[in-house]
Order: sequence, then structure tokens, then C-alpha cells
Amino acid sequence: MKEKQYITYEQATAIAQTGLWDCEDADAVYFDCEERNKHAVPSTIEEIDKLFEGDKVEIIVCPRFTLAEAIDWLRDYAGIHVQINNVKRKQWSYDLVDINRLENEDGTPYNFVPERETTPIFNTYEEAVSDAIDKAVEIYTPTEEELNMDDSQFPTMSEEEYNKLRDEIENSDMYDGRGKYDVYECEGCDHHLITTYAVKGVTPFVVTCPKCGKGMLHVRTLKAASAGENVIKWIRPTYEQYCKLSYGYRDHIGNGGLILETVIKND
Repeated sequence: MKEKQYITYEQATAIAQTGLWDCEDADAVYFDCEERNKHAVPSTIEEIDKLFEGDKVEIIVCPRFTLAEAIDWLRDYAGIHVQINNVKRKQWSYDLVDINRLENEDGTPYNFVPERETTPIFNTYEEAVSDAIDKAVEIYTPTEEELNMDDSQFPTMSEEEYNKLRDEIENSDMYDGRGKYDVYECEGCDHHLITTYAVKGVTPFVVTCPKCGKGMLHVRTLKAASAGENVIKWIRPTYEQYCKLSYGYRDHIGNGGLILETVIKND
């Protein structure tokens, strides 16, 4: 019997940051030990603190999907169908299809990556699936430019819908990061951020560095912040603040996401 192949740590964290994955459905958490090796441990969210109490363990909560489970998740929650194609004997490729828009005007299947000049070919089915997952998550995850889109034609939740979402998240069994401190370090300079949760919600694995504009990676989670550290909160804005945000941020919040308190500008 062929051994199950799981998605990588990087793929798992990318799925977690889309805002669509609910950690209460997880059968595992990935964590980063002192030697910075990534491991997957079957667990429930409630058991995390008990498992690692007293140890210097940096915890990141994300799914432990097999390749097949990841494909199912992309179709069911992100609306992206991964279509694997056998192009030659023992060689594989794939297409990414938007299942909410099955055809172009000319009747051809709609593909998320029509701009590619050549079709990627892989020597194993698993390699094709893994690359398709990378591209699908990359397409879905909003870019900084998309987060700052400001177009009034995009829908905004009503206040009733917004309050209902807020209450559902607070009453859910999803990961609660309050009382923990996340460290983000910049890939381009020496800048770092310390953040903490003000409320329950989903936070990204990568944020933009305010100093140089490059990506800041979530590198570890601490039980306490050093004295004098400027700790920035992940918040869910008030409904009035939400309505003033760009479409990208509104969409992120609508998927359960939180934003840094620095995003909210004083009137």
C-alpha cells in the first residue's frame, strides 16, 4: 500500500492564511522546535498548551492535509478545481479551473493561469498535484495590491451580517491567539514586529515590512513579550471602520481575517 503523501509545511501555512480554513477541523498542528525542524503532531487545539507546557516550542496552527485532501479543500472552500492531466506515459500536467465560472465566452474552460506560455510537465502524479496546490493557494491569497483595492462596486456586509460573523467567530472552537505573541521578521532588513490577538480570527503568515516594503515572515510564537516591546494588536474593526476599508481588506475580514490596528487611520 502506497504511503500517504502530506502537503508541505509551507503549503499548510499558506492555506491557513487564506482565511478559509477553520482550525477546529484540524487533525494536527505543525510546530517549530528549537532546532527549527518542522513536525506534524496529531492533536486538538485544546491540547496544544498541555503538550508543550514548559517547553520552548514555537507553535503554528495549520492543516495536515494529504494531497488528495488539499485538492478537495480547494474545490469545496476556495472554488478552485485542480484538474490533473496525463500528457504522456507516466508524465503529468494540470489545469486550475474556477468552478464558479466554468466557461469563457467562447465556451472553453476557464483557466486561472491562461497567461502561461508552456504547459508544466512532471514525472510523477504527486509532483503535479503539489505544484498545482502551490499555484492555487498563491492565486487565492490576496496580494498587498489587492488588499488596497478600493472599488465601491464590490459588496459590503450589512451591519447585521457583520455582527453575526463576529459572534460566530468568537463562539467557535478556532485557535485563540490571545495571550500569545507572534514574531515577524523581515527578509529584506533587520526590522521585526511583535503582534498579539485582540480577538479570535485568522492572521496572515506574511505581512509587508513598514520599513522596506518586503515580506515579513511569522517566525515564532512566544508566551510573553519582552519589556518595552511595541506590541501591535490584530483586531476586528468596528463596523463603521470596516465600511471605510478597501475591498481587499473587507474581503479578508469577511473570511474571518483580522487586520493590524495600524491599518485603521484616525479620522
